[in-house]
Amino acid sequence: MNAAKALLEMLRLYRVTDVFGLPGETTLALYRAWKDYPEITYNMCRDERNSVFMADGYAKATGRVGVCEGPSVGATHMIPGVAEAYAACVPMLVFTSDVALDTTKKNMLTGFDQTAIFQGITKETYTVTKGAEIPFLIRRAFRVASSGRPGPVHIRIPMDIFVQETAECEIFAQEQFSSFPGIRSSASNEDMRAAARAIALSERPVMICGQGCAHSGAWEAVRATAERAGILVGSTINAKGIFPETHDLSLGVVGARGGLEWSNRMVTDADLLIFAGTSTDSALTDGWKIPDPKSAPRAIQIDVAEQELGNNYRVLPLMGDARETLGGILKFIPAETPPRTREWLDRAKRERNKYAIRLAEFERALGDSLHPYAVSRILERVAPDDAFFTFDPGISAVYPAAFLRFAKPGRRAAFNFAMGALGYGIPSAIGAKVGLPDRKVIGITGDGSFGFSAGELETAVRLGLDITYILFDNLSFGWIRGTEFVSGKSPLPPDYGRFTNFAPVDYLKIAEGFGIKGFRPDSARDFERIMKQCLCEPGAKLIAIASAPEDEQLPPVPGWYRYAQSAGLENLYGAGNNALCENSGGVM
Repeated sequence: MNAAKALLEMLRLYRVTDVFGLPGETTLALYRAWKDYPEITYNMCRDERNSVFMADGYAKATGRVGVCEGPSVGATHMIPGVAEAYAACVPMLVFTSDVALDTTKKNMLTGFDQTAIFQGITKETYTVTKGAEIPFLIRRAFRVASSGRPGPVHIRIPMDIFVQETAECEIFAQEQFSSFPGIRSSASNEDMRAAARAIALSERPVMICGQGCAHSGAWEAVRATAERAGILVGSTINAKGIFPETHDLSLGVVGARGGLEWSNRMVTDADLLIFAGTSTDSALTDGWKIPDPKSAPRAIQIDVAEQELGNNYRVLPLMGDARETLGGILKFIPAETPPRTREWLDRAKRERNKYAIRLAEFERALGDSLHPYAVSRILERVAPDDAFFTFDPGISAVYPAAFLRFAKPGRRAAFNFAMGALGYGIPSAIGAKVGLPDRKVIGITGDGSFGFSAGELETAVRLGLDITYILFDNLSFGWIRGTEFVSGKSPLPPDYGRFTNFAPVDYLKIAEGFGIKGFRPDSARDFERIMKQCLCEPGAKLIAIASAPEDEQLPPVPGWYRYAQSAGLENLYGAGNNALCENSGGVM
């Protein structure tokens, strides 16, 4: 069997059904062999970076290892997506073809040292030197990608390797590594018993769940532990949905991206923090201020990666898979809810109710205007409870993270707040929909991100995917405008637009050119009607929503509202928005 067929046969044995990629001359021999493997769908994209974002969305939506590929000339285009997957611990196989290695020093067109580029942003990178290595390296790649701290693995295959022979006796798989975690580990009984004792002694406990909880499928273990011990539960933005956000114990998203003032205050006032599957990064902790490591309460940290345990806070370290370790801790916690947490839970209820009253005031002030907050609340009402969402950075992510509540826990969303590159929302929705053909997928993006990945709308149409895209159109890289407005402590000069502003774009005509039905609602009521219609109709749709740039309508971000208050600039966004920011903007 030649190496091209051996590669595809190995993917089939690992139950790979979809590969995302873009064709190139160095990969032609692989495509010739593909005709014998119709069960593996090749999903062609329009840009190699987006093939990685598609594999990322697919992995997050399905819990299976994502697979993408690109030719030698496009390998550099894949770097942003691979860097995101590496930082976000997303298991992925990234294949790149290459020119024959003996031609690289002769200045062969498209040849370069791929390994040097990928080795800093992958768990491992391999260069195949002979066809017989293919089965061994594929087994190793799946095992490495899906186990321990998951992440992408890069496999570089020179074009002449595809036609070499591979021994059929070497072609077998370790199927448990086709999904993640491939093998689960757990902290020791001694460590779990110590964690249970700390929980039993706490009066104000908070659990913060990161993406590691989502990767391990820990939502039932999180809920059981929280309910047994009376623990408030928050999540990072990347783990949104891991715990039902309508639950009495829920704090929703906490931290600098999606956190609310009252819920972040509960984090800082806790006497015990349980970090479960989170790296305690800057986005979660608002630059390590929520809480400050110097004044942080007692903490427990559960993680499969030894380098994360106690990396930013002094903790009781428990090394192991989040689901298995939480399940083990639960065995050592008494069955009844400790009465010592009752006052703490009552306080959370009071804070939540006060927050709800202020939001009701804000909603009344909004009326029928189509504010990003209103979009989030409408999506909560009309989207199915198992809908999967993808988000680009900016207002596309921050408002839904804070105000779109997921009542049903599980894998509900894909954010890219490990690196935060623009252009993620459109292609990741394609990957998610390919992996979840029977669920509704909603991709939320901004006009800045749209410019990076607009071509993938054609991909969505060509693949016949039912995706509803929502685009916030504020004619700018608005997040930059908001950051500069607050950092500079003064309104932006008229000529600042040369750094940030776009010419007006008719996104509905662009959508129409791709064969997509487009809508531009002019009110909240109109958006709700259109959204219901889109969820009932097949195919790709695009809803473009006019929005103010962030320097004119400050979104809920740490420090932004505090600056507006101190500078007396509340009139920039009106009394209604003051109510919103008072609850969320100060400490997101």
